[in-house]
Amino acid sequence: MKKRIFALLTMVCLAVSLAACGGSATQEETTSDTTAETTTSSDASDSDLLSLEESFAADGEEVQSMLDAMQAQYEDQGISVKLYAEGDEMHYDFTIDSVVTTEALKAGTEASATSYYELAKTVKESVSNDVVIVVLTFFDGEGNELYTQSFSSAEEAAAE
Repeated sequence: MKKRIFALLTMVCLAVSLAACGGSATQEETTSDTTAETTTSSDASDSDLLSLEESFAADGEEVQSMLDAMQAQYEDQGISVKLYAEGDEMHYDFTIDSVVTTEALKAGTEASATSYYELAKTVKESVSNDVVIVVLTFFDGEGNELYTQSFSSAEEAAAE
């Protein structure tokens, strides 16, 4: 179960880096990647599951190891990432050193919206929270917020 969540977290970072760099992944490609990762379901009952925050705390070394690997991957692109959980929210804070427009971030994020909703739903199945919300926040190199968007496991992706 942990490996599946970490694979999904990595996939989101990849999709976000494409958005940050002005590139685009087609929704079909991103959705098929997510579907492949989410085909295994958890057999554990909700009472056996940790909360989102507890899960992050319990897997502290693994999460930090994954973040270190992501940091190294995105460092050459001028992007740093901070991943953490608060209550029902799983936060991805991206700091982008290069100049990027809010419109490009919004377009890239919206193009991958289905993946973010699927990630929220998949993580929800692995934790005891009633709802999981994936929050993407982009900052410039000076710490100013450029753009933020949330994706809830309780919502459906907007129809194309």
